[in-house]
Amino acid sequence: MINKERLLRDNRLCKAIIGLSVEELKNLAAEFSACYLICRKKNRKDHERQMGAGQKGFIPTPLDKLLFILLYLKCYPTYDLQGLLFGLDRTRVCRWVKILLPVLEMTLGRECVLRLC
Repeated sequence: MINKERLLRDNRLCKAIIGLSVEELKNLAAEFSACYLICRKKNRKDHERQMGAGQKGFIPTPLDKLLFILLYLKCYPTYDLQGLLFGLDRTRVCRWVKILLPVLEMTLGRECVLRLC
């Protein structure tokens, strides 16, 4: 599992791992959290349970979700490696990428693509 506390204390390490400074990450996290809630509400059609009920997610906080997707886009690890870093199975990594990538795009106001050189 990634040591989030250490990452948030070391600006150089944060830039190396996800491409943003700690301050930029914290600013983006607030907006990402709001966009994540909007996307979740929009995708919930006729659910019996209310928001927040049921099993808790495997990536607990919005900051963890943001770190997950930013690391994926910066380093482009395999699903197996991303799963090892975040304590998930590779199939759950695939699901989370499909959920979080549109949220990040909504947050940034642009499309996020991986470029092959």
